[in-house]
Amino acid sequence: MSTAALNSLARSALSELVAREEHRVGSRMLAYSNIAKRIGSSSSWVRKFIVNSNEAKEPRLTLFQNIRVHYDNLCSRVEQENRDDERRLRLIKGEFDAFDQSVTSQAMGQDQAGMGEG
Repeated sequence: MSTAALNSLARSALSELVAREEHRVGSRMLAYSNIAKRIGSSSSWVRKFIVNSNEAKEPRLTLFQNIRVHYDNLCSRVEQENRDDERRLRLIKGEFDAFDQSVTSQAMGQDQAGMGEG
């Protein structure tokens, strides 16, 4: 992989990390700071690197590795959250299905009782 391609990949991952953190904390600047601490960089470098500023030096290999580790952790959390959501939704759907079946059975029972009276 070329250096340019690796930088682009790291930039995309870092952008997503910052976006998720911004959503969590409600501040872009705080997100830059929090992510920078996690990857071992400065918030100004993170900001400059994301916007592809010529001021930002190419990251050291350790930064690439730290970005990857934190991005992998984000992916794992998102996948787990998705599994948890699916489980909750299946449970609710199961309750609705049971309710629908109960209502249908009751309605059919009332219809049959009404037919015998006529």
